[in-house]
Amino acid sequence: MTPAARPRALSLRWRLWLAGVAGVAGVALVAGGLLGALFERSGLRALDRRLDDDFATLAGLIEARPGGGWTMAREPADERYARVFSGWYWRVGEGADGVQSRSLWDGELAAGESPPAGPARWLDVPGPRGQQLRVRAQRLRLPGVAAAVPVLVAADRGDVIAETREFRRIAMLVFAASAAALLALLAWQVEWGLRPLRRMRGILERVRNGDDVRFGQARWPAEAAPLAQQIDELLDEHARRVERARTAAQDLAHELKTPLSVLAAESERPGPAIATTVAEQVARMRVAVDRRLAGGFAVDARQRTPVAPVVEALCRLFAAAPHARAELVQEVEPGAVFAGAREDLEEMLGNLIDNATKWARGRVRIVAAREADRLRVQVIDDGPGIPEETLEAALRRGVRLDERVPGSGLGLAIADGIAAGYDGALSLRNLDGGGLCAQLTLPTAPGAG
Repeated sequence: MTPAARPRALSLRWRLWLAGVAGVAGVALVAGGLLGALFERSGLRALDRRLDDDFATLAGLIEARPGGGWTMAREPADERYARVFSGWYWRVGEGADGVQSRSLWDGELAAGESPPAGPARWLDVPGPRGQQLRVRAQRLRLPGVAAAVPVLVAADRGDVIAETREFRRIAMLVFAASAAALLALLAWQVEWGLRPLRRMRGILERVRNGDDVRFGQARWPAEAAPLAQQIDELLDEHARRVERARTAAQDLAHELKTPLSVLAAESERPGPAIATTVAEQVARMRVAVDRRLAGGFAVDARQRTPVAPVVEALCRLFAAAPHARAELVQEVEPGAVFAGAREDLEEMLGNLIDNATKWARGRVRIVAAREADRLRVQVIDDGPGIPEETLEAALRRGVRLDERVPGSGLGLAIADGIAAGYDGALSLRNLDGGGLCAQLTLPTAPGAG
């Protein structure tokens, strides 16, 4: 089944609603049934206690006769047992010698077998007019009476059954009304509980429309807060990836700018050295592309790069530029060595020299010297310098201090980023006599110098 044809699952709202309806209905039915059963049990116990009392009264009226027989001193003075088929009956003895209540009239109390001697037995039997009777049956041994006397007391269970039925009907009505109120409350609870998800959907729509919003700017319930945090982290990671991709594209374009300028210049004045120049610049562009495809600047402090050949090659390169006007002066200490890749040193110095030649009035000095365990490389121009309040901003990506001068605002930031990768730094300072000094502090090879 394709994703497009896959059936949609029930929404959270319907899941919660159906679960709530099933739960409330189930609880109402179970509770109503249990309460009805408890009410019926309570009614039967009350009836049994009534029959116990009547049994005790009846047993107290039995007297012994001479010869081991028994007789009733009198019949119980209870109207219930005097009214015909009232539903309340008693019988003492068996057969022709037995005595029974007037309420039985000429009927029989069908209690099954004669009760055995011992504890009382409770029976549910049909009555003389089809009633459901509750019977207490027991064979009593009395002083002066030769044989145990069977005694039965019975009462109609119909009243208990009818009262139980009425109780259940009222209870179910009450539970139905309560269930309706609970379902209304459940509907409100579901809507209120899902409100944070609707807020999340609104924020996601704003994010999709391009608004710079985050979930952490709002308060969330404890259950939704981790989800909001995860979405914020996902959005931040996406933004970082987009920014990294944009940065990589800008850096690559900046790295390719100088070789392309050199190739353009060589194409205007072909000569015997054009093949060598083209090969060098193509190799440089290939290194730049490979480095960006590898994910940025791969710092390799195990390499050793002499500074003088790199500075000399860059000076030749910028001197051959179509609009070169500044004199490039090399003041490199013999033996100065950079503990890193040649391509990285070329990229840093190339950006600094390119920037200096744009602003210099007539001369740019490249000074390199080893100080203790660090390599200091300075690119000094005699231009106007940078206002003090904007020195720090000049190292940020995309910052251009003068829109009239060609550039992308990336060169200083790229050089600073490469230097930081080698645990180095790029600093800018204005000179007292005018001009700007861009200084790279880099690692140097042990024993160099």
